[in-house]
Amino acid sequence: MRIIVDSGSDLTLEEISRHKLDFLPMAVAIGEHNYKDQFEIDNQTVYDAINNGKRPMTSQVSIEQMTELFTEIAENHEQAIYYAFSSGLSGTYQSAVMVKAQICEQYPDLDLEIIDSHSASSGLGMQILDIVKMRDDGFSKDDIVHRIHEMHERIVHLFTVEDLNYLAKGGRLSRGQAFLGSLVNIKPLLHVEEGKLVPIGKYRGKKKVFNEMAAQIKNDRQNLAATRVFISHSNDMKGAEQLLAIIEKECGPVHHVIKELGPTISSHTGQGTIALYYYKEDIS
Repeated sequence: MRIIVDSGSDLTLEEISRHKLDFLPMAVAIGEHNYKDQFEIDNQTVYDAINNGKRPMTSQVSIEQMTELFTEIAENHEQAIYYAFSSGLSGTYQSAVMVKAQICEQYPDLDLEIIDSHSASSGLGMQILDIVKMRDDGFSKDDIVHRIHEMHERIVHLFTVEDLNYLAKGGRLSRGQAFLGSLVNIKPLLHVEEGKLVPIGKYRGKKKVFNEMAAQIKNDRQNLAATRVFISHSNDMKGAEQLLAIIEKECGPVHHVIKELGPTISSHTGQGTIALYYYKEDIS
């Protein structure tokens, strides 16, 4: 069974290759140059552009790439699951549904499940890695789809950014919401609600917002000993490690992964973003 991912998952090319995934890259444009995510651009290029006063712009997965991949799956009579970047943040999911409908006119038996993850970055990537494990453990497609909906209900995204106005300029947040973070040293806490970015609080300084993230884990989980967390950052490894230290002080040792946001996501968040992802409850 094939598992399809896109740039919204923040999985690297090495991870995509190691786990035998099909990858649909988005595009990042800087000035007149258009780059295929992961293949032709890296995070440092995005950071350099931002530091030079340029704003990287992104575009969804191309119709041509989707058509080629979905047609190949149909012609080979394969099963596939595409767990797509949140429809609240990109038009990629809607495009995929449209392309599938068109291909089904010629290949009515196309066995492709397209699911809106309502997730982003390593919140999506974490779930995809669990889907890979289920595939490798021999779960059926129907069983995996059922488990996906369980994960979908339990995944938590919490994050803070240096500048909410940067998100607002990219159209991922209203300017009214961005005002929450416009005061000096006020750090916003946001989460993903129904696939969209929503501010839920503001704190004076990073340490206080990190303390609140740790408190959220303690509030959400009964079995802290089995907690897994993914932490992602945009050019702020020190902040990511500080968050992990606070979590482990409050919750005890956790199974953790720290990684960097990919070019597509960091183009929208800017530098200095710290994000935390975990399941409210264990996935049985």
